Amino acid sequence: MDDNDLSTSMQQTIEGDNLGFVCDIGEILIDVAFKDGVLKDIPILGTIVGVSKCIKNVYDMHFAKKLIAFLVPIKDVSQEQRVAAIKKWEKDENYRGKVGETLLGMIERCDDTMKAGWLSMLFYELVLKRNNSRLFMRAEKTLSSLSVMDVQAFLNMPKEQFCKIKEEETEPFIGGGLYQNPKISEVKDSTLNLSDKYCEPTVIGFWIYNVLNNIPVSIDEK
Repeated sequence: MDDNDLSTSMQQTIEGDNLGFVCDIGEILIDVAFKDGVLKDIPILGTIVGVSKCIKNVYDMHFAKKLIAFLVPIKDVSQEQRVAAIKKWEKDENYRGKVGETLLGMIERCDDTMKAGWLSMLFYELVLKRNNSRLFMRAEKTLSSLSVMDVQAFLNMPKEQFCKIKEEETEPFIGGGLYQNPKISEVKDSTLNLSDKYCEPTVIGFWIYNVLNNIPVSIDEK
């Protein structure tokens, strides 16, 4: 399968008018859906399936499931909004890739469908809504560096704890880019309490926590 074909098909899928046909189906039904013609008409999925009209190996099956998990959360976004966001991404003078190829690489790096769904939520919020592809690419790098269990533990923190956690509780979050380096607390007379170190979330940590927890963020925040 040619990588250029995949890249082109992925971009055609994101910019196309048929994402409304994407449905959330179970693992067992995915191959049936292709044979029935429901999903093979979506460019990227059709490219994977090809003339055989079915998925023949475990890798393609797993990849197709991650693709569907990525597409489902954005299937109701208007075609105009998707096209405009992709065009703006392409015009970034510091971006030298192809959007379709970039997204495919990101989806491939996802461990499973849960991560692909999280990636889609970030894509929707940061690229489709806010036209901030650079922030999205930074967030993806952080997301791909962490295990699903670590991301879930991060998301499960109460908001008051998430905003300021003790240094000893930051592993593996600092290494993954979710938290800044430790700070030292000040007591009332402005002296430093060297035994009380804490960490605050990075910009990426802020966005991942709020977007993946469905917490609304105003346009002016961060």
